[in-house]
Amino acid sequence: MPTATDLVTDLPADFEVFGQAVATSLADLLGGTTGQVLAKNTNTNMDFVWTTPNVGDITEVAAGTGISVASGTGPIPTVTNTMATAIDAKGDLVVGTAADTFSRLAVGATNNHVLTVDSAQATGMKWAAVTATAANNSTAFVATQESTTSTSYTALTTALATTVTTGTRALVIITAEIELALNAARGYMSYAVSGATTIASSDAFSINIKTNADQTIDAHSYAYIVTGLTAGSNTFTTQYKSGQGATVYFTNRRISVIDMGS
Repeated sequence: MPTATDLVTDLPADFEVFGQAVATSLADLLGGTTGQVLAKNTNTNMDFVWTTPNVGDITEVAAGTGISVASGTGPIPTVTNTMATAIDAKGDLVVGTAADTFSRLAVGATNNHVLTVDSAQATGMKWAAVTATAANNSTAFVATQESTTSTSYTALTTALATTVTTGTRALVIITAEIELALNAARGYMSYAVSGATTIASSDAFSINIKTNADQTIDAHSYAYIVTGLTAGSNTFTTQYKSGQGATVYFTNRRISVIDMGS
């Protein structure tokens, strides 16, 4: 092929030589089929090859926990959420049964049933009726009339006490007929707590009456919500006193304690 300084004496022949050189350099550009793309074959200049490209970046879809795949390598994979297809009816639940496994728990058959832990079931759960649990409670009663002249809280001859397993709160109700003799200005009935909790009797949670007449007989009943208990077995014992040391009579005494939880 002539160079830039050569004298051209045979133009047609020179063009033929030039064309042959171009054809040789671009030979790799020839050929190929529909859909193929041109790609570098090596690092050598003008070294290309026609190739059929991979369609997209994903060549396979694999199943996993809760996912199933049909035709994973294509052309069109079908991905299914198997947790969703496990549900057959309104109210069904999908429950784990072991590591990376699950099962359907059918909706309960009875209204107002609740979901309950039960290790004997395949799913570890079941629908069950609510078990009503009555609050712990106890009542003690003494009808006999008894008296005291003590000016500090003390028990009467027949003790009046009740023991209840409580949380940290309880409702305490005390009731009595209190009779004040001449010049006995005031009579008190309270309660002390022993066992898991220690609380001394106090005027702050007592029933009491006061009289300025010759004699007063009255029936009283007060309810107190006791807080700050130590959860456990607590004994509530009624105690009594006279304000001025004169005789005070107590009849039909009663104490009721109802656990109120924590």
